[in-house]
Amino acid sequence: MALKITPIQKNAHTVSFTLSGQLDSETTPTLDQQIQKALLDGADIIILDMAALKMITSAGVGVVMKTRTSLAKRGGDLMMLNMLPQIAKVFEIVRLLPTLTVFESTQEMDNYLIKIQQRIQEDGSFDSGQ
Repeated sequence: MALKITPIQKNAHTVSFTLSGQLDSETTPTLDQQIQKALLDGADIIILDMAALKMITSAGVGVVMKTRTSLAKRGGDLMMLNMLPQIAKVFEIVRLLPTLTVFESTQEMDNYLIKIQQRIQEDGSFDSGQ
């Protein structure tokens, strides 16, 4: 099964990637290339929408962690949403889920982002703690 990647430029600093299919050793390089391009273009927030991601292997987990590390170095954030149970289980097994920003839905993520933006407008602080 292939991986379909649909990138959406949300704003100058945010890119969302909708993933459909499998994220494995054959498909990971394509996602990594698209993410690296987004980072070079100035993205500070990368969103991975996993609603249609059916399977992930260690190569997929590796690109997620590489992305998270790259973003953390520049003060950015990686967000994942709509994770199917089998995908969440993989991250749980490798003990990464508690350290990642994961949302149940787009609405939950949007509410979180709105709160951050309001906080920045009110007092200039950025606290990514949920």
